[in-house]
Amino acid sequence: MSDEQLECPFDAPSCPEEVHSTAAYVLGGLGTLVAVILTILSLQAVPNLHYGIRYNNARKWADVDNVYTAGRYFIGPWNSFVLFPALVQNVEFSNTFNLAPSGDRYPALHTRTKEGLALNLEVALQYKLRQAEVGKLYTEFNVDFEAFFVSTIRESVIKVAADYEVGDQMQREVNSVLNKTYAECWGLQLLDIALPKAFDQSIVQTQVQNQAISTEKYAQESAQIRAMTSVIESQFDKRIKVIKAGGEANYTLITKTAKAKAKKMVLDTEAKVLENIKDQLHLVKKDLVSYQRYAALPIMSDAKLFYGFGSESQVLVDAPRAPARVLQGSSEHLEKLPDGPTREEL
Repeated sequence: MSDEQLECPFDAPSCPEEVHSTAAYVLGGLGTLVAVILTILSLQAVPNLHYGIRYNNARKWADVDNVYTAGRYFIGPWNSFVLFPALVQNVEFSNTFNLAPSGDRYPALHTRTKEGLALNLEVALQYKLRQAEVGKLYTEFNVDFEAFFVSTIRESVIKVAADYEVGDQMQREVNSVLNKTYAECWGLQLLDIALPKAFDQSIVQTQVQNQAISTEKYAQESAQIRAMTSVIESQFDKRIKVIKAGGEANYTLITKTAKAKAKKMVLDTEAKVLENIKDQLHLVKKDLVSYQRYAALPIMSDAKLFYGFGSESQVLVDAPRAPARVLQGSSEHLEKLPDGPTREEL
């Protein structure tokens, strides 16, 4: 191939096919290299335990409407992530240097009470950013939000401590302030509080008095409960007596009614038996009375019936006998009597 042929333009129809092929390979390789570079530059990652906001470095613009969590994303070239912590952040206000810091540590807080007494506080608290509002946080504070948080927390804690309110009230106050800046107070711990000695003794005395008042209050409640219990016990004792009296009355009525019914049944049965005897023996009323009299002898204690006189007298009926059915079969006894009084004599 001559030098004249190499100098031909690529689009000239007289150029050889080898020159066109080489140019196509070169352009394709350059295009592929550019695509790979753009792809690599377009891939960005949000580390674990972080939130991310897409930021365009060319246009100096942030996408605050979309918050990215941990992972790898294709966000296009000239874009990167502005990172924010996703886990709980710890802030300490303490001068205890022998305690290893956890998170950011700042000097202890100093304030005065309403009476002008010095008050030193050592506090640790934890806050957490709200994921949905990270974009708003970036819009207002950029990435320097922590300095504003610390200043706000310090003022809130000092304000509450000056009113002698610590613990839950202090945490509620801090949480209320952080809610306005798109965060929340996850926890608050009072590490140390230094009070004047006189003020400390006054607090102890107040607590002792409150405890005494509570003790007396509970003693009064206990006495009241015991009195109420005694009244309830008396009421139940009264009800028990009424129930027992009613039960005894019912028992007496039932038993006497049963006895009366039994007696009536006995009398009715005796009357029927006597009526049968009267009909079978053809007795008149006088004879029937005599029969009842003699029939009653076997059930009478130490009763005896003699007939005859002198040495020839004999015992006709000797008691006691088994108080078996006396009236039934009484006609058999009269018929089996030894030679003695006749039926008419009886």
